Amino acid sequence: MIDDVTRSLLDTLPRGGRYDLSVAHDPASNLHALTIVIDGETFLPGIGYESSDDFEFDRDQIEAYLVTRKQKCGGCGSCSCG
Repeated sequence: MIDDVTRSLLDTLPRGGRYDLSVAHDPASNLHALTIVIDGETFLPGIGYESSDDFEFDRDQIEAYLVTRKQKCGGCGSCSCG
């Protein structure tokens, strides 16, 4: 299960129709930084992993959360808001 801090960082990202997740080594932090591409636009939410294997453990949960997360909105009906 992803933690509250991770969920909070993901909630700052816009909703989209397509999400692609990857990690790349960041020499400045010596971590593997999460990169999320949402409908062709790249975002770096500030989430890092000790190794790419640690990311793989969270990948499915993060993808599922991005699709199903609830946001405060006007209730347009085109998303998973509840």
